[in-house]
Amino acid sequence: MSRLILLLVLLAPVACAHYSTSASGSGGSGSIAVPMFENKSLESGLQQALTDSLIQGFVTNGALRVLDEDRATLVLRGEVVEVREEPFTYSGGSEQFRITIVLGVSCYDTQEKKAVWEETGLRGFGVFDAGADRQEARTAGLNDAIRMLVEDVIDRTQVGGW
Repeated sequence: MSRLILLLVLLAPVACAHYSTSASGSGGSGSIAVPMFENKSLESGLQQALTDSLIQGFVTNGALRVLDEDRATLVLRGEVVEVREEPFTYSGGSEQFRITIVLGVSCYDTQEKKAVWEETGLRGFGVFDAGADRQEARTAGLNDAIRMLVEDVIDRTQVGGW
């Protein structure tokens, strides 16, 4: 019995040595480029904040190196399609609002010359209080929506879509 356990302990690292969750299948040695997203919404500057957050997210995650587009194995392209603000909770009037960012995103493999994944209606949202300083609260809601989108995009890219 102890020999079996010893054998399993010794073979476990070998069995998992080639496992990867990265879309490139290269165990973290792949790379990605994130060119500036386009912005079709009326929310000024959102494309810059989103692009910067995506780049920082990939850098922090570390599974893919962020490189220039001409050197990367994956290219992430996207556009902000819409920003929606809707009442979220009511009690005689709107107390909270839900702000939703809708993206169109594609991840393209430059070596295989094909899309790894595409999504035309990727949504992230945040909720903010109507009673608070509106602009500050709304900005916090937008940042929550961006965080949600960044996590979703990074997860999809690492597993090659859903």
